[in-house]
Amino acid sequence: MKSRLATIVLTVLPLSLIAPVAMAAPKADTNGDGMISLDEYQTAARTRLLKFDTNGDGKLSLEEWLKRPVSKNATRDPTDMFKRFDTNHDGFVDAAEMDAASKKRFDRLDKNSDGQLSKDERPVHKKKNTTDSSQE
Repeated sequence: MKSRLATIVLTVLPLSLIAPVAMAAPKADTNGDGMISLDEYQTAARTRLLKFDTNGDGKLSLEEWLKRPVSKNATRDPTDMFKRFDTNHDGFVDAAEMDAASKKRFDRLDKNSDGQLSKDERPVHKKKNTTDSSQE
């Protein structure tokens, strides 16, 4: 039951919270050492984002991106966010682009630059209300 609830909660978070939540989630620590490596962090973040890949092609189109639930307090335009993540400008956010974005976030969080996120380096997130981004 806890696993299903965690999955539901994590699938309704906005992109700006996906990466932090991915590394904060216990499942991100796949080897159980209490630390989150870059690989674990990227895998968890990518897995969370690809839940919105409705056609199963391994990448997100703008249409899929806009159907993602986002925070009601979101201030960024979802289309502009998509363009920022679509670094090769092909109209999709693929796994490599997801990994690049999560690496940047990981590097900012890894205060001691040891390649691992300890519990004290992981931000605490409060539950947020969400809505469908296509309505913003």
